[in-house]
Amino acid sequence: MSFALPYILLVGIYGGLGFWFEKTANPIVRRRLIAFSIGIFMFFFGFRGFCFYDWNSYYPVFQHYTLRDLFSLPVEDWPFEPGFTVLMLVSKSVFNNYHFFVFVCTLIDTVLLMRFLRRRVSNIPLALMVCISMNGLILFTDLMRNSITILVFANAIELIERRRLIPYILLCIVSAAFHISALFYIPLYFFIHRRLNKWIYLGIFAAGNIIFLFHIPVFLTLVGFVASFISPALQYKISQYTEMISGASFGLSIGYLERLFTGVIVFCYLNKLRNMREHNDIFINSLLFYLSLFFFFSEFKTIGMRFSNLFSYAYWIIWLDLIRCFAIENNRRLYLAFITLYCLFKMYGSTNTVIARYDNVLFGAEPYHIREYIYNKNYNDI
Repeated sequence: MSFALPYILLVGIYGGLGFWFEKTANPIVRRRLIAFSIGIFMFFFGFRGFCFYDWNSYYPVFQHYTLRDLFSLPVEDWPFEPGFTVLMLVSKSVFNNYHFFVFVCTLIDTVLLMRFLRRRVSNIPLALMVCISMNGLILFTDLMRNSITILVFANAIELIERRRLIPYILLCIVSAAFHISALFYIPLYFFIHRRLNKWIYLGIFAAGNIIFLFHIPVFLTLVGFVASFISPALQYKISQYTEMISGASFGLSIGYLERLFTGVIVFCYLNKLRNMREHNDIFINSLLFYLSLFFFFSEFKTIGMRFSNLFSYAYWIIWLDLIRCFAIENNRRLYLAFITLYCLFKMYGSTNTVIARYDNVLFGAEPYHIREYIYNKNYNDI
């Protein structure tokens, strides 16, 4: 519990600010609540120490390379994607401190996130609570490259709405300079805005649940079928691996029940969600992508999580839109209580490990060698 406490407090504070925001109609109070929420975000993430995992990959690169080194190396030998590598080493040239680089990345994330959210939702504190709980925490701490990529795309959604193909592709290419997964977004321009028949939505969602619950290795089965035309030996290896993973059972979890609840309630209020704002089908379809990728790639946990994370932004919008779908005030309060409690519970489950232990550089963060020792000692136990 002690490791998770700072994160639980963060989510609890945003939940409280979100309830306050809902209760007041005073525009001055609302602006102050938004400003306070942004300040908390920058303080918590911008000045964090060596928390979670991926700093163990970023910090050695930051220490080893300089901006001058890039001129003597071909781009394919750069440690990360070109945009992220240049950002890292330019930050180092300005101030040779890894935590300054983390602050710069957090500042970029904050600007992009606020620009995206303020165009879509009014209750920024509540949106930040949902954002951090629904994959935002891992994006803003571990997946520093992906976070910029996803937030650039989130801001490019307006180009899909306005049907501006060339600027959209250019923005996706810029985004790919931070993580190559951004190229996955390019073909979405042609169909993610289209209105999907609600029964097709239900069929895809139901199929994903069946695949997930019964541990059906769809991807490996398809690969095995293709391999049968290439190499019988390869097909045999794939079939052996398929039998091995099919013996395991996912079982029910709170996370699965939440996804089931979200998919069902979105189906029930599909028409209201579509009428809530123009082009809301983009976010409904994005949520379906998130759920489908998680379910259909469930045989590969890391791949399923990484690909579904590309559409995390849909949760940040749809969960808040659902508040306005309830006509009865008491139902709204119950729904708000549900998402707040779930966010608190999810935060506890995600951070109650020594590797997630939070510290802040303004108050004396543990140095790299100590956190590296803790990381190496506990990594295999997580």
